[in-house]
Amino acid sequence: MHDMPDTEDADGAAERYWPEGYKDILWAKLIPAFTSLLLEARSFETIYTQSFGEDFSTYEAFVDRLAEMVAIGAENGSDKIFDEVYAAFRKDAPLPDRRTYATHFWPDPISEDLAGELHASVLADYRDLHAYIHIHEDHYDGALSFDEFLDKIAALVVSGAVKGADDAIGGIYCAFLGPTRLPIARRRPRRAR
Repeated sequence: MHDMPDTEDADGAAERYWPEGYKDILWAKLIPAFTSLLLEARSFETIYTQSFGEDFSTYEAFVDRLAEMVAIGAENGSDKIFDEVYAAFRKDAPLPDRRTYATHFWPDPISEDLAGELHASVLADYRDLHAYIHIHEDHYDGALSFDEFLDKIAALVVSGAVKGADDAIGGIYCAFLGPTRLPIARRRPRRAR
């Protein structure tokens, strides 16, 4: 057998990732706001005592975990939307339509202010990205101005985050209905360019 050099560290250091500043905002703003809503309302205290008291030392720890799960759901929802956006780029197709649920679970984890911050973050992160400038020129120049193109992508990302957060809350509510554990919430790996 021939020895193969281990290049994993060098390869990893050379990888470039798409900007994800909006995810920092989700962690910095969504988690404390969602936690605050649940602590103030104390709505899940009974279910915590009956079904989750053995898994979490305090109601506050339980609520913190729920907030993290919702933030992960929001991240994953925005990642799914980016997958759809990149698929549209590859197919030279129009950008996907913005889809939202008619009603959302309580509590609404993404306020209008937070949605605005996420939108602004995506605009700032992607405005000067060389790849996006060329994608717009090659695929969308006649249909949308560059600002409209970025605005539509930012709106899609916010919509994906809202949908992902709502899906996470729905999964939590399903766990509340039966003798089951909370659903697994895993963050996706960073998206490489």
